[in-house]
Amino acid sequence: MYIRREGLTTAASGPPAKRRILAAAALALLLSAASPAAADQGDCAVPPELTLSRPDPVGVPTEVTAGVFLIDLQAVDDASQTFSADFIFLIRWRDERLLDVGGRSLAGCRVSTDAVWGPRVIIINERNVRRAFEDFVEIQPNGELLYQQRFQGVFTNQLHLRDFPLDRQSLTLRIVLGRTRPEEITFVEDERSGRADELSIADWTVTGAALQYEPFRLPTTNELFPQIRYRLEVERNRAYYVQKVFLPLILIVFMSWAVFWIDPKLVPPQVGISTSAVLTLIAFLFSLAYTLPRLSYLTRADRFVMGATVLVFFAFGEALLSTGLASRGRERLALRIDRVSRFAFPTAFGAILLHALLL
Repeated sequence: MYIRREGLTTAASGPPAKRRILAAAALALLLSAASPAAADQGDCAVPPELTLSRPDPVGVPTEVTAGVFLIDLQAVDDASQTFSADFIFLIRWRDERLLDVGGRSLAGCRVSTDAVWGPRVIIINERNVRRAFEDFVEIQPNGELLYQQRFQGVFTNQLHLRDFPLDRQSLTLRIVLGRTRPEEITFVEDERSGRADELSIADWTVTGAALQYEPFRLPTTNELFPQIRYRLEVERNRAYYVQKVFLPLILIVFMSWAVFWIDPKLVPPQVGISTSAVLTLIAFLFSLAYTLPRLSYLTRADRFVMGATVLVFFAFGEALLSTGLASRGRERLALRIDRVSRFAFPTAFGAILLHALLL
């Protein structure tokens, strides 16, 4: 079993004219799949001996051309480890035996996928997926058999979120071809593989795409089956989290430091500002719970939030300490602690930023 590639289509490459051609090809596929059959069932009957046997002799692999065209990527769900997509998948191979079946040609016929030899398409990471058309194979005048289907729905995908929200992910469609073995076919990438120019998803950017072959091993029996992986490389858009998470939290931390510049003898302002900072932080953390993914391990965002939370509560403790010392006549020590805190807390906050966002 081997694979031959005829170019790689990525999200960022190719001139606009080529992308328009790919989009037009996808539309042509949809229109072709939706058109009525060219012949009735009686004229398209396939002899049973052609149903299970490959068109090529033993030892000669059958060339199968495969392609994926991404119509839309709607969402990536961190919590459920899924993504929603809409794409066209096509495979084609040649079987010239169907051009002369008992003195008649089956060219132009559309038959069931079970009526002829051919790989059976199984998407092993689908969760809730709808097929737009009936499964059939179209027999071309040149002896090629074309299978094309539009898949719409939710697909599972393991996400690695330790770098959240600075992460990049690989979203993969895992398409296994049943009823055949890896050594029986060889792959060629269809030139119509690609993606639409504009996608619905707003919080991710598609940076690349690749069509790959990798045998699939059935865990229970160790059997190998041909598998096509269509991998999308995506990068999370960080502007939302900078504006909605990091910036407000930084302002809350800065607000808690105001007590370092207030006379420790002024107890009401000291306690009032510190308490307001703590309560604001608690309210913000409640709202943040619906934004951050629920994981068993810490992400970059988690480390930043935890560090900022500790600093706010330490600032509250420092305010209580300095006001307590000042009320007992140790004002000079309270002022010294305030002066040290003016440098110590920003330094600690810089270390938290470095650890959370850069390391």
